[in-house]
Amino acid sequence: MTRRSIPVWRGSALALATALALTLLGRAHAQAPPDFPMPQAESSPGPVVFSHSRHMPRVEKCSRCHMRGFKMQRGASPPVTLAAKEEGKLCGACHDGKTRMGGVAVFAIEQCDRCHKP
Repeated sequence: MTRRSIPVWRGSALALATALALTLLGRAHAQAPPDFPMPQAESSPGPVVFSHSRHMPRVEKCSRCHMRGFKMQRGASPPVTLAAKEEGKLCGACHDGKTRMGGVAVFAIEQCDRCHKP
């Protein structure tokens, strides 16, 4: 090691700090995809328009929904059914009236009119 070289641990720490800063900056400036209508089953009480921009401020990571129940590509996810939500899958994973995001409990799926609009 010469006098001007950076010790390995400092170089690693610097690389990690840089990667973290870039990740945080990228997330802070991430553009929300446009709102889109969810596929509607015949038994649905009304159409649902999903808004990423309403969810992003409350959800800390995209992977909270994506890579669990919802796929990244639109149309590749399983159907959103009442049964799936009641089992705690898809929207029901958070919309249970107990899960907290941003210090507030997420409304439960029983509040149908919060998402379904006639």
